[in-house]
Amino acid sequence: MIDGINFITDENGKRKAILLDLIQFKKDGINAESIIDSLSDLQQMINEAGLEKKAPNTWEMAKEKLKNLKP
Repeated sequence: MIDGINFITDENGKRKAILLDLIQFKKDGINAESIIDSLSDLQQMINEAGLEKKAPNTWEMAKEKLKNLKP
């Protein structure tokens, strides 16, 4: 991997974002084609990123939770 390409991950280690350090690329003399080549698996990263789905908060779910509460 090229210096200057940084991945942001969540607490589970799943990639959430990519940061490109343009200053580092310039210092190292890296051209755009090299960066694009190193991100050739970008579509796979996007597909695997996955959004965490929150359970819908409905009245029926709330009633179920209330039933299960013990005084």
